[in-house]
Amino acid sequence: MNESKSSDVEVFVHRKIVVSFRCPACNLEKSINVEKIKDVSHWKVNATCRRCAHKFKVSFNFRKFYRKETSLHGLLYASFETLEPLGDVHVNDLSLTGIGFESERCSLGVGDVVVIRFLLDDEDQSPLEKEIEITSVRGFKVGAVFRDTSGFDTVLGRYILP
Repeated sequence: MNESKSSDVEVFVHRKIVVSFRCPACNLEKSINVEKIKDVSHWKVNATCRRCAHKFKVSFNFRKFYRKETSLHGLLYASFETLEPLGDVHVNDLSLTGIGFESERCSLGVGDVVVIRFLLDDEDQSPLEKEIEITSVRGFKVGAVFRDTSGFDTVLGRYILP
């Protein structure tokens, strides 16, 4: 019998009703209707390939915007006017509408509004300063949305979009 290792496949759904993914071992393609799971943000399912019996997890990502993985240092502040930081953060990912970071020293809760400042690792070392609202806290991992209502941020857009 085929002894298979577990691996992951991520499927970006966005507005699609039917999505396709491939077995990581033999590339057999499978299509699935995601209508029944569309209201769940990050749905994972165990899968076994019909052809080679490879076992893997399929993660359905319903995010509306592309998220770029990063490794950036940043600082949190109580407001735009505050000069003394609340603490250091490590920015793990960015999208056009939000940010994911880790913070070991800051006590943050869902609904808190703070300001984050950091430099992008682009050619210009572009500085970003954003007011954010905390939407999730899982241990040291924090998710937040940008509260900026001034429109499209071209610097962030150039950095994130592939």
